[in-house]
Amino acid sequence: MQQKRSRVVWFIAIGVAFFFIVDPFRLFTSSNIPRMRASSEVREQMRAYLAESTTATRFVVDLLGDHDLVLVGETGYVKQQLEFVSELIPELAAAGIRHLGFQYANHADQERIDALVSGEEFDEALARQILFNHMVILGYYEHLAVFRAAWQVNRVLAPGEQPFRIIGLSVRPNYEPVVRQEDTNDPAILKVVFAGGVPDQVMASVIRRELLDPGHRAVVYTQLQHAFTGFDQAQYRQTMAERGFPDSDRMGNILRREYGNRVVSAIFHSPLQDSRSRTGHGYPVGGLLDDIIKDLPEDRRSHGFLTAPSPFADAPITSEALTKDREETLTLSVFADGYLVVDRLNRYVPVTAIPGFITEENAAEARRAFPGPDPGEVSVEDMNGFIEGNVSTMTRIFQEFK
Repeated sequence: MQQKRSRVVWFIAIGVAFFFIVDPFRLFTSSNIPRMRASSEVREQMRAYLAESTTATRFVVDLLGDHDLVLVGETGYVKQQLEFVSELIPELAAAGIRHLGFQYANHADQERIDALVSGEEFDEALARQILFNHMVILGYYEHLAVFRAAWQVNRVLAPGEQPFRIIGLSVRPNYEPVVRQEDTNDPAILKVVFAGGVPDQVMASVIRRELLDPGHRAVVYTQLQHAFTGFDQAQYRQTMAERGFPDSDRMGNILRREYGNRVVSAIFHSPLQDSRSRTGHGYPVGGLLDDIIKDLPEDRRSHGFLTAPSPFADAPITSEALTKDREETLTLSVFADGYLVVDRLNRYVPVTAIPGFITEENAAEARRAFPGPDPGEVSVEDMNGFIEGNVSTMTRIFQEFK
């Protein structure tokens, strides 16, 4: 039993370590989540502004009246954020918007995705396969539900009406050359890992080809770091250059340079990496938003607003991880064009693991394509335990925001 437990701990550890190069959730040792104070006058201005704001769903739909692409940036593993995009899909369709770019599917699976969302019956096994093909440890119901939401929209189309499409944006890296943890810092090995393209560049290329150049209006759902349009994440560019990928940039920055104001970001209110907290995550603007949301009516948990004209425009992002070595203050209006609030951080809950996502039939492929050093002959139980372990980690993070 002890040997089995040790193997599980080791398995989880190597995965978390490798995720560092692709913007992971890191664990630290401090115990306090930094907070920020504001005068009662400023707080009242913020409260009044939020109280008058539209819902997050309506805000995103309205943004597409003036822009062609809204990059919705999420934390990862947050149930409410993925539920938001599932609920957004019918609202987009009702507004005549028929495309959603989705980071959690590969563009190589586009035919499968189209077949899934246009089928007579919803093929859950196919949906699981699409998620598995993207990342073998992405076994969560809420990701699967996004495909179901598009399928449900397409069940009630009028004759001749354009179907709703989900566009897979990603390419699966080739992790086989990564044998030891130190391989993740070897430029020669990483060139093989990312032979199909660096994720941000691949996603930008797919969006350019499938959405922007054909003139489609769309929402793109992605992890928040890929959605940056005004925030120049110099640390990322430097790290990528050191690992053999010069001139790398975030997807949103690439698209903003090429398409200007046709592309905007709308980032979720989310925990941000901060080494001063025990879980490695802190408040985005020092807890001000959460304090204000708490004072609003219970039926108004959802808000969407442009940051620049808001009282929050100059509120500093307090994440030490994002602001390290940055000379000027990182404000909310630089961090995101639009901001989406779907709940307070202490009400967030993690996604739901799909039981038996790894099976005896796909276990060999799961070991081969595991995103990190070779896990060896770990069991199906171990791999499903890893998927459930991510849920436990996020639960601990959310519980810190009391």
